[in-house]
Amino acid sequence: MRVALCTEVMYPVYGVEKRVEQIAVLAKKYGFEIDLYTTSHPQDLPYLNIIQTSKPTITDPPKRNYAFLVRYWYELYKKLSKEKYDIIDANGHPTLVPCSLAGLRTKTPVVGTLHDLYLGNWKQMTNSSLFFTGPFFEVISAKMPVTKMLTLNSKIRDRIIKLLKYDKEKISVLPSGIHVDEIDSVKQPKKSQTTILYVGRLTPQKDVPTLIRAFALTKKEYKLKILGEGFEKPKLQALCKQLKVNERVEFIKPYKNHRDMVREIKAAAVLVLPSIRECFGIVPLESMAAGTPIISTKTDGPNDYIKNGVNGFLTEIGDEKELAKRIEELLEDRVLHKKFTARGRKTAEAYDWEIIVKRIVGVYRNITKS
Repeated sequence: MRVALCTEVMYPVYGVEKRVEQIAVLAKKYGFEIDLYTTSHPQDLPYLNIIQTSKPTITDPPKRNYAFLVRYWYELYKKLSKEKYDIIDANGHPTLVPCSLAGLRTKTPVVGTLHDLYLGNWKQMTNSSLFFTGPFFEVISAKMPVTKMLTLNSKIRDRIIKLLKYDKEKISVLPSGIHVDEIDSVKQPKKSQTTILYVGRLTPQKDVPTLIRAFALTKKEYKLKILGEGFEKPKLQALCKQLKVNERVEFIKPYKNHRDMVREIKAAAVLVLPSIRECFGIVPLESMAAGTPIISTKTDGPNDYIKNGVNGFLTEIGDEKELAKRIEELLEDRVLHKKFTARGRKTAEAYDWEIIVKRIVGVYRNITKS
């Protein structure tokens, strides 16, 4: 069975790209032939069968070249229209339009995956002067004719059904995943009982300032490690000095080797995700699998797998006082820490990529049978 797996960019590999990569790699085990259509160059990921459509549309994330985007639409539609596939799988809003049109022309079933839905939050989420066009494009792409629509969390699914009057029978939640075995293969370093860890981009969406302000309210023996890069880094370093916690806060550049990042997570006492928006959140699940409890804000993705007070804590977005309280509660109560560790691990195991891709393959098979 031939599948055209399509996404705008594949490198560097972050959330959307990781999902596409895992489908491309693991679906082969089930007898699927995967052609990956993207603007990224084949040499970036030589182990995948990449068919480059056009010049990369994103070279300095998150900035997008819109002239190159239009070219991508045209080339992707043209290439798909000339081939015969059993399934076209479109990942992300920019890819839905050309894929659904090519599906109509070739009478090929199309699976669409929406990774997020900003709607009225576009100005908050992007620095582009064209932010006002975002909601219109999201609605148009989400309403394109597809055989099956997938979302990464239940909040996006419910929002699409309610706001866009989407057919409930045609949309399902199918999250992303993690590699549990890979995490287990990393040797456990010495476990800190006082280190708070953040892993992620240093951008407004991640709201790291709230974490720093919360940290300033906690006990002086605690340490904070911030692992990531982004244009907000100088602002965050200045905030640390202003709050007089700079000597207890360590900024770490992202590791090139994923195993080194996992080792950092395993060594921490708690991982905190203070985001304003989080469609899924791979890092919290990796932390749960690694045996490090998680505190997250009540964003769409983590809401689906973190049960407040059961396998982790969920706090209100932007509330540094509540976050500080939960950090101290978790670090000072060893029984609670142990409970969250055990229950978090059980939660994470259900999100292994092998399980997730098997479910995605099941969607392909159900569509082709019907």
